[in-house]
Amino acid sequence: MKLQRLITYLLQNKTEVIKHALQAKLPRDVVQALLLLSALSFAIFGFMIGSSHSAVQGVFSLIKLPFLFYATGLICFPTLYIFLALLGITTSIKGIAQFSLLAIFIMAIILISFAPVSLFFLVVGTHYQIYKLLNVGMMAIAGCSGVYLFHKYILHGVDMARYPSNARRVNFFIRCWLLMFGLIGANLGFTLSPIFGDPTEPLIFFTSADQNFFSHLTSVFKSF
Repeated sequence: MKLQRLITYLLQNKTEVIKHALQAKLPRDVVQALLLLSALSFAIFGFMIGSSHSAVQGVFSLIKLPFLFYATGLICFPTLYIFLALLGITTSIKGIAQFSLLAIFIMAIILISFAPVSLFFLVVGTHYQIYKLLNVGMMAIAGCSGVYLFHKYILHGVDMARYPSNARRVNFFIRCWLLMFGLIGANLGFTLSPIFGDPTEPLIFFTSADQNFFSHLTSVFKSF
């Protein structure tokens, strides 16, 4: 299946693909394509935003951005599987893994759709801090889109009538898990920084660990 046709099929037949993913029935070539396309999308966007500093920083960010999204998913995955099992939701590891990959793929496709916008602000010489905030916003939109998909469809096909006493607890857990996913992703992103790279500063591979994402964001706003 050609990539263009595959992307169109995945986006236009979302419910069917999600159902197959949760049942661990996605074909191997589709799973491989999801991995390849999402990694490639993250890498391209990472190189572009890293190039706001230099080509070398772009190469670093090309590696860091895909790692950020996949590492966050891997860190949070065991908690999701174990707690769903404890709450009585019968799901397979493979099914949750395929669905999680699909959610990350949606994040990647939405993020790469912002690439022309990000490139425009890069070319016109937007102030570094503003450029960084704009792109963080784009990544937040992409992440929230994947989170929305996850929240809406994670229990798709599960007969919740079998678990009437657990329904509220399951929904509460899913919300808490998604919040945890976002917090871990944000802080891991800061740990891996610079992904952009301040052009007024020398090239470094990692920033010092004297701040977290939220304290750094506060300091950025105070600098205006």
